Amino acid sequence: MIRLVLSDIRLQASMWWWTLLCATVGAACSAGSAIAMFTAVSAARAAGDARMVSASIALGGNIVFFTVLAAVGVVASAVGLTLTTQRREHALWVILGIPRHRVRFILRTEMVVLGAVAGALAAPLALLVAGVALAQWKGTGLELHGASVGFRFWYVGVSVLFGLVPCLLGGWGVTRRAARTPEMRAFRDFSDPPARPGVARGGLALCLLAGVVGMWVPGLGLELKGGLAQRTAFAFAGNLFLLCLLLMGPWVLTPLMKLWTALVPSRGVAWHLAVQSCRARATRSVTTVLPFALSLSFVGLFMVMGKVMPGGSAGLDDILVVLGWVFVVSWVGGLAVIALVGRERARDSAVVTVAGARPGVVTRSMVYEGAIYAGTAIVFGALFVAVSSLTIALGARIDVVRVLAGLPWATLGALAAGTLVTTCLALVLQAARVSRTVAARALRP
Repeated sequence: MIRLVLSDIRLQASMWWWTLLCATVGAACSAGSAIAMFTAVSAARAAGDARMVSASIALGGNIVFFTVLAAVGVVASAVGLTLTTQRREHALWVILGIPRHRVRFILRTEMVVLGAVAGALAAPLALLVAGVALAQWKGTGLELHGASVGFRFWYVGVSVLFGLVPCLLGGWGVTRRAARTPEMRAFRDFSDPPARPGVARGGLALCLLAGVVGMWVPGLGLELKGGLAQRTAFAFAGNLFLLCLLLMGPWVLTPLMKLWTALVPSRGVAWHLAVQSCRARATRSVTTVLPFALSLSFVGLFMVMGKVMPGGSAGLDDILVVLGWVFVVSWVGGLAVIALVGRERARDSAVVTVAGARPGVVTRSMVYEGAIYAGTAIVFGALFVAVSSLTIALGARIDVVRVLAGLPWATLGALAAGTLVTTCLALVLQAARVSRTVAARALRP
């Protein structure tokens, strides 16, 4: 069985490489943030500075929380997409006589191998991340009492843990579906299988919805002892729960993508191909959009909070201290997803080329596909900023128009433009490679 696991990983190396990169970066950023917090707290305690202990826990805890949240979401989605893309190979195993429960066990073993390797590779990178994080904290005025990052053996365990958990979360349900899907359906269906939330995901969604309601009710409608600051904090927490709820499945991003693309008046062949490709490959589209939507939404939420809170700051430099590693994980994850489905995208382009489409049409359709990914992330981020501004302004009892007018729209616009350029450029490079691929070779099993 181990031989089969290693052989499958080796044969699918073109996809597993990008998934491994995504998991390694996520584990490095998560573990590095945790190591930085532990180092700062230990130094402050050794110096007897209780105030710095509290400050290090508060700042480091927030950074660890948001980084781990982004890493789990991005890496789990990438792992799930990698397994979904290989569903025909898994169906072939069943046809060849491998029992379904053994297929599920083999795939989950692959997840363990992937997570363990990613965590081991992330261990030295985590030390680098921790050093950079401590330098950032020192730049904010935090007294670190000479804290420096040194190697400890348990750091490797932390890195491996942060490598394993996202991989298992992303692959657990997909492996179960891969073992249950009828073989002929896997070979017959060219579009992505419909998403059916399981019991675990449904329960998590209900918990997140309860968190939204539980935070918004006191934040927006009750008089609290902590005053407006406490109300605002509750409203902020409610928006965090809402963001997790909206991005945990395809039930928001997919309809949003269909809605705004349907409003575009263009009727060109390339645009039509791009839209239909994004809709047919819904899992691929959602997984690509999610990292960029997550990072844009986080930035917008923090800018709104910085605008409302007394003495708060909505500057990009301050936000990067907390969300810098979220950007790294999200951007690497988004580009990795675009790259790991290159073979699938080459096959789709070959089908269109054989059907009579000119190479220029195929290239433009791929560029438009990148624009659709970026546009969906930008539209989602804009809507989330509007909701966050409304709820946080209600909690702080400030005019929502004043909050919206005071946001750094130039910075948000630059981030949106960067998202558009990044996705389109990545698809341009992939289109250049696809254009050199012989259609008959791409369509060969």
